[in-house]
Amino acid sequence: MSDQPRLYRPADLTAFTTAVLRAAGCSATEAARVASCLVEADARGLPSHGLLRLPLYVSSVDAGGIVPDAPMTWAHEHGATATLDAGFGFGHTAIELAIERAGELAGRYGCAVVGVRRSTHFGMAAPWVERLAARGIVTFVLSNTGPSMAPYGSAEPLLGTNPISIGFPVDGRPPVVLDMATSAGAFGRIVAAAKNGDDIPAGWALDAAGAPTTDPEAALKGVLLPFGEHKGSGLAIAIELLAAALPGALLSHQITDIWVDPGSRMGTGHLVIAIQPGSLTGTGVYTERAVELTDRVASSTLAAGHPAVRLPGDVERHQSEAAHAGGVALAESTTEDLDRLAIRFALTHIQPIGTTDTSHRNGAKE
Repeated sequence: MSDQPRLYRPADLTAFTTAVLRAAGCSATEAARVASCLVEADARGLPSHGLLRLPLYVSSVDAGGIVPDAPMTWAHEHGATATLDAGFGFGHTAIELAIERAGELAGRYGCAVVGVRRSTHFGMAAPWVERLAARGIVTFVLSNTGPSMAPYGSAEPLLGTNPISIGFPVDGRPPVVLDMATSAGAFGRIVAAAKNGDDIPAGWALDAAGAPTTDPEAALKGVLLPFGEHKGSGLAIAIELLAAALPGALLSHQITDIWVDPGSRMGTGHLVIAIQPGSLTGTGVYTERAVELTDRVASSTLAAGHPAVRLPGDVERHQSEAAHAGGVALAESTTEDLDRLAIRFALTHIQPIGTTDTSHRNGAKE
């Protein structure tokens, strides 16, 4: 049975998480970057990429898997392309560097392709494509991950959940943002279900014997399934080739995930593609088409049982706005993890909204 979420101020969560990561060995800049990403995932209703992962990151830093403030170097630069060697550091730092370089190159050449190798998990992808979409740049972010998903027809975990995110600027409006894994269900959601004692939906996973299961513990010992059967499988393989093979990263089946061994240096790969719309047809043409499409989709005739037609990213944006106004929901299992980290690093325990103790807000030492 699921526990009841409590509400927390985003600023409190960010300050606390930053303090934890600082205590674990990260610089102030990197700690704040990672903390912001984790808290925003929870704010958007995506706990699989939120603070549920903080203990994992700390354990991996402890064990030497993730290297805090790792030296990152440009291993390849040629025209509108570049490849970053992330030195097994935080994927959040690596993808930020890649995004900024892609934006710079797209401004110079009209389009850019930037790869990353020897990286780790970078969290939720949407904020990274949103950064360049806010500057008027169409942006793709792709990544491979540790092996957890079987190709269609297989029972062997050869592929990652291999996410893809695309951000499209729309003049004067929020960007259209697609952000999805290629698995039927996110790996982190299965971890969360196991922690909270929930079942997972049918069709998400097979157990170790290759039989369908709704037991998250059995799923974690087995394999995840791709969405849409052969369609998700094909897309995951394509992302593997783009995000890992192109920049020279490890393939998913060559990676030991930090969920399995916190000391593993994963060596995952990412790919950023950035396109200035004006380099193809002129900015005005793209802008007109983007506005026309989004207006037409949003105003289309509703199907029975649907209150509105949503554009990609709408639901998460609205949830984030509500969370920043009224509080971020965290499951009890996650707050228990945060309490354990507070004890370990002698930080004041973070308190939910409605409590009178406010000393927790700066993550101060007890």
